[in-house]
Amino acid sequence: MKNYRIILGSFIVSALFLSSCQDIDLLPKDNMPDELFWKTPDDFEKEVNWLYTRTETFGTKDTDSDIAYELNENTTSNGTLIAPNTDALWDSTFIDLRQSNMIIEKSQTYEGDPSEIERYVAEARFFRAYSHFRLMAKYNDIPILTKVLTVDSPELYGSRNKQQEVEDFILSELNEVYAKLPLQSELNSDEAGRVTQGAALALKARVALFAGTWAKYHQHRSDYQQLLQQAIDAATKVIDSGEYALYEGSGEESYRYLFINAGDNSKEGIFDSRYETDIRHHSDACPVYWGWRGTPTRKLADMYLCKSTGLPIENANSGFEGYATIKSEYENRDPRMKQTFLMPGTDYISPQDGALTCPPQFTIRPETRTGYKLWKYMAETSVPSDKDVYDYHIIRYPEVLLILAEATYEKDGAISDDILNKTINVIRSRKGVEMPPLTNAFVKGNGLDMRTEIRRERTIELMFEGHRFWDVRRWGTAIDEGWNDKPQAWVVTAQTWQGFYNNFQGPVTVWDKAAFNPSRDYLFPIKSEEAMISGIVQNPGW
Repeated sequence: MKNYRIILGSFIVSALFLSSCQDIDLLPKDNMPDELFWKTPDDFEKEVNWLYTRTETFGTKDTDSDIAYELNENTTSNGTLIAPNTDALWDSTFIDLRQSNMIIEKSQTYEGDPSEIERYVAEARFFRAYSHFRLMAKYNDIPILTKVLTVDSPELYGSRNKQQEVEDFILSELNEVYAKLPLQSELNSDEAGRVTQGAALALKARVALFAGTWAKYHQHRSDYQQLLQQAIDAATKVIDSGEYALYEGSGEESYRYLFINAGDNSKEGIFDSRYETDIRHHSDACPVYWGWRGTPTRKLADMYLCKSTGLPIENANSGFEGYATIKSEYENRDPRMKQTFLMPGTDYISPQDGALTCPPQFTIRPETRTGYKLWKYMAETSVPSDKDVYDYHIIRYPEVLLILAEATYEKDGAISDDILNKTINVIRSRKGVEMPPLTNAFVKGNGLDMRTEIRRERTIELMFEGHRFWDVRRWGTAIDEGWNDKPQAWVVTAQTWQGFYNNFQGPVTVWDKAAFNPSRDYLFPIKSEEAMISGIVQNPGW
């Protein structure tokens, strides 16, 4: 199964390292003997708190998909990826699983009232389910771990559980624990950010949608409709709870401000990676400014509908204003485009250099390789490059709305206007967005495809949040929409706007070495060290 001798050591080192740079009260006391610990609810809370510091956060989200391009090539995008010797996700996630299982096991010998620690055990089980899902999405078949392993555990050299078993385990865990967690509205002010019923249900909806669509398009199991029904039921419970709502606290630019300081603690966040001054911070604003988080591709830009008509730009009646000036393609478009892309000529506040105007051809910072510049996640504060503290939204309310819409359509092959009004049209009605509604009559009358429009809305709303990378895989479309769809761009070094648009000859290819092998690349390789030491079977083709 796994080389847990390495993992056990990594856990100890990681804990010691974190204790030097984090508030000690947020970390487990790894050096305290068991006979003196695990005695109070506070002990269990501290151990669970460490798991919160391990949640995923900002990064080069979606840069290996068709909607984003990194400043520099990588082994995934250039088709040279091989089974690595190391794998950060593999190693760190199994450390997290060990911590979750430790908390759960210690709860079974707790000498106090079990109800005192029930919530913390439920949180640990949530994180255990979340860790299994992160591994399953990347590798499919993985070991299900429900106990703390030692160097003598036979599971060290066991086999992986089938993807179906992993899916069912995760869904069962979340179904069992969600009622043992508080509602969002029941959290005290000093509990903001802790796992809630809504987080467990939203994660269940995400997992069930992933499993159901993977089953539908990859046929690893035949019961995809019941999985999609689980996604529908879980998403519906979140919506009907009344606990969540879209953020509109920044007026017409609420969508943009959601992702920086203003959006912290909003009712839109269901499960967030939390940051706090002098306790936990990150370095996202400056990397976004520098282009290190990737830049949008022309394909993503072209996905934004026209505001006046709600039609795609390729439709002759859309109202698309073309490329008559450097700003024309941004006009009469879904307002989320201007709130996501830094449009040339826009005045903005750089996290490094203060008040600036985005240069027309991007010849100086902020860099881009595509002619489009990401504005999402770029804070309007000038702070040291490693001192940003705004939260990262792991699961937010619009994703739940989109899950309900997609799961309904994929299960039934149709979706009613009532469900569209309950989901996609809620998102489109956000203050400052206010796009025309999506209806069956509109789709039919304009020769559109409902599945395409549902997927378009998901991509636009959740761009650069790490969804598109996995979406094209579960849909089975990565060969066309992923690596083999060469990223397109404008001529960013041009000195005139006509040259920027390639003298109206169409876009240029940014990178043409990407390669996707459908018999291999829908899954990632297990690290070679693991395969050699534990004997675990490598994924096909690697």
